[in-house]
Formats: sequence, structure tokens, C-alpha cells
Amino acid sequence: MKIDDQTVVTLTYELFIVEPNGDTKSIEKRNEHDPVEFVYGRGILLPAVEKELKGKTAGYKKSLQLRGDDAYGDWHPHLEKWIEIGKFPKNVALKIGMKFQTQGPDGEVMSVIVKQIKDKEVLLDGNHPLAGLDIQFDFEIIRVRVATEQELSTGEVHRHLH
Repeated sequence: MKIDDQTVVTLTYELFIVEPNGDTKSIEKRNEHDPVEFVYGRGILLPAVEKELKGKTAGYKKSLQLRGDDAYGDWHPHLEKWIEIGKFPKNVALKIGMKFQTQGPDGEVMSVIVKQIKDKEVLLDGNHPLAGLDIQFDFEIIRVRVATEQELSTGEVHRHLH
């Protein structure tokens, strides 16, 4: 069966950061014991990866190298902002690397990460942690099947169906 909009895809992958000198550093891996399963065409994976998957079948393997702008986008300095520490709830122990959601400049919900903490200020970054970085995405398609009506309506894959 070929991957298309009404299919569930099961795949294994390894995600690497590609250093400027060409070396790679593995940052995430999903193997056959813990594969990723998703309804194709819902934007779960990067657009370039989903484009590569379309029409492929189980057993297909690929190593995709993507530039930062084709992967998680460019890094934007305007998405970093220093906030007074007093604006945070007093019962929250702020830590570098902490992630949370807040209201963006246009009122939209956005995810941010705590990058630095100073005496009276906290640096928040709304960029994706991999923004601006070149990546390599190695994957293998393990299984492709027709999605159930429930999976199509909810977008959630039901593992017990395998």
C-alpha cells in the first residue's frame, strides 16, 4: 500500500544536527520497539519529510539532509525577549530549558523556552530549539495501512489495531 492522505504510517527514524563541518550529532531516535505512527498529511512531520513519504511503501529507507530554512525555519532574534522576573508566578521555580506556553505579540499562543536567568530578568526564546540548524533525518517506513474513520476524524492512531 502506498502512503496517501487516508493512511497511517509507521516508521523508525534518527534525527541528527548537521554541524558546519559536515559532522552529524544524533539528537533523537525511534526504533522498531517504539516507532512513530501518524495519520499522513496532518503536518505531524516536517513538510519536506511528508513530501518524500507520499506514494512510498513499507521498506522504503531514506536519508534526507535539510537546510535550516527547510527544516525548522530560520532563527529570529525578535522571538527572544527579556522579561522581568516579577512577572512570573512566585510559586514557579524557573530553570534554564523550562518550556511553557505564553501569549505572543499578536495574541496567539506560542511556546517558549527559558534561555537565561539573571537577578531580575529571564530570557525567553520563542524560536524552535532547532531553528536555523541544518538537520539529517534518516527513516525507514515499517508499515502503511488504511486509517480508520475514527483515526481520520481525530487524527490519533490507535495502536491496538495492529
